[in-house]
Amino acid sequence: MYKFIIAIQLQPGTREKILKRAPVAQAATRAEPGCIAYDFFTCTDDPDRLVFVETWVDQAAHDFHMEQQHTKDFIAFHEQFHESLVFETINIASNQ
Repeated sequence: MYKFIIAIQLQPGTREKILKRAPVAQAATRAEPGCIAYDFFTCTDDPDRLVFVETWVDQAAHDFHMEQQHTKDFIAFHEQFHESLVFETINIASNQ
């Protein structure tokens, strides 16, 4: 499984512009082979911070996603509103 979190600090007042387009990108992505979950969250203590949580069957499925035109278009759109972005690959914690 390939899972990650993307935290985006937005320019003040731009969140709604991104969230207006997010459902179309989300539906297209969720329909892709290998997509397990693709969700957007807004931070309750910072209205200018978005968090994307994605889960894919493997990195190849995510690589395929990154080549899709709807992905490229959505990224190009929301990048103009970023102040910063943090991409973290995560794994399920275990004490094994």
